[in-house]
Amino acid sequence: MNYQFRIYGGDLMVMDWEALFRSQILDRGYAYYLDGAVRNLQQTATQLTAQVQGSQRYQVAITLQAEEVQTMTCDCPYAAGQRNCKHMAAVLFAAEETATGDGDDLMTNLIAQATTEQMRDFLRLVLPHNPTLATLFRNSSPTEPVRPIQPTIEVIDAICDQYTDQDFIDYENATPFADELLTYLDGDLTAALRAHQDQDVFAAVSHLFLVLDQLEIDDSDGEVMMLLDAGTTLWTQLIHQAALPLKRRLFDWLCTQLQHPLNVIEETVQDLLFNADFTEPEFRTAKLALANDAIRRAYHLPDWERDGQVDRWTDLQLKAMVSAEVADADIEAFCRANVTRQRIRDYYVDFCLQRHRPQEAIALLQEGKRVNRDLAGVVCHDSQRLATIYQQLGQTANYRQELWRLLTTYDPANLDDFQAYRAAFQASEWPAQRQKLLTTLKAHVAPADLAPLYAHEKLEQPLLQAIIAQDDLAGVRTYGPALKTKYAKQILQKYVTTAQQAMRTTGTRQHYRQVVAMLREMATYPNGAIQAQQLVSEWQQAYPRRTAMLDELAKFEP
Repeated sequence: MNYQFRIYGGDLMVMDWEALFRSQILDRGYAYYLDGAVRNLQQTATQLTAQVQGSQRYQVAITLQAEEVQTMTCDCPYAAGQRNCKHMAAVLFAAEETATGDGDDLMTNLIAQATTEQMRDFLRLVLPHNPTLATLFRNSSPTEPVRPIQPTIEVIDAICDQYTDQDFIDYENATPFADELLTYLDGDLTAALRAHQDQDVFAAVSHLFLVLDQLEIDDSDGEVMMLLDAGTTLWTQLIHQAALPLKRRLFDWLCTQLQHPLNVIEETVQDLLFNADFTEPEFRTAKLALANDAIRRAYHLPDWERDGQVDRWTDLQLKAMVSAEVADADIEAFCRANVTRQRIRDYYVDFCLQRHRPQEAIALLQEGKRVNRDLAGVVCHDSQRLATIYQQLGQTANYRQELWRLLTTYDPANLDDFQAYRAAFQASEWPAQRQKLLTTLKAHVAPADLAPLYAHEKLEQPLLQAIIAQDDLAGVRTYGPALKTKYAKQILQKYVTTAQQAMRTTGTRQHYRQVVAMLREMATYPNGAIQAQQLVSEWQQAYPRRTAMLDELAKFEP
């Protein structure tokens, strides 16, 4: 399902997007937004990008098409399961603030005009249903002392026991279980952390991690990752503020967990050790030894596990070396020894560029493309980096050639690469180059993938042909409104064909509702309402025994 944005004065106005998120995720995203965690927000008519500071800094990208949300990505663990995370929500809150412009002044005036009784009524209405706001309100009050969190472990265990049946939390109980535990983490534990009850918080979050690692639960909606993310935030804040004696205990506890097999918490424990605030010299030295030993052990793992673990630990080892300010010569030697690993190669490329050695960076990326030629994602990544370097060096021919490879081979018909390729030519040169490129692409790229390029170039005839050739109505729904003035007849015929095909088989009531939705879309085109009504009449006569269909068709009003 798509959710709409509206553009006013060059800014993006977000509408109805909250439905993309679970309520707890939405609350946590709002808290991140209020805390100023959204950094470097960039927005255009087709994309939102930003960094969000959580347990570490995460990159969020939200793509838009025809003023609707198409995709959202974040490199946090929760989003890796194709779920919408709090970092995405925080970016959307920030974009909404930018779009509304004078919202702060309006809100200030609204608050100034409110009476004390109105304020109290509003708080009574909102706080019982929003744990995050309730915690913010309680912690902002100078008159209410922070309640102690004792007993901590017992509270976590009691919540688990409440929703567990025969050592398992089923699907129906997974969401209320996660919601109640999140309320506890966001409420009492967060308040205790602010009150510097560090020992109590350590006992709670360490126990939480062990519970989550062994928990038997149907978390189809990502409850475990959501809880792990909340716990990681608490861990990160605790490490930052802990005194050195407790910090040593935290570090030792995390190291100890890595000495035996873990399930869901392994990468989080690694990230806390290497990315959190363990910056004192003794920790830097310990991390170097830990990573070096882990790499040695990883090479003795079974084939199916070895590469992933070696990749992971070489990356952490490099981070530890940089953090410990190891000599450049030693870092470069480490990079050379592990240059086939993408993240190491990426760092080494940056290393060379920072030292004004661009030809070495180019050679590294070219070799990476050759060695990983069967890994499309890696080749595409290295090619994009190569194109950027060529552009920065002013090597126009190489830049154009690399973009051509991206567009025709590595990532065919990518709109961003297409725009970059166009910008590499003079206006007088572009028509011929465009024709050459599109002819090459048409030989092996599906029409649906070419439609964005045609739309960008305002090539109406090819665009029409592309969306008509698609099996479904996705292209028509995206680009049809822009073509309706000249090509209403052809687009309506596509609707008629698709709707009639859908009606050839019986279906659920939802199936018939989708067909009626097609009819409503048809009615927005010239003469579309007449054709839609003709279809309704035909189906009513042809299928008089389809009760659900007749009920839904009766709701259609042209």
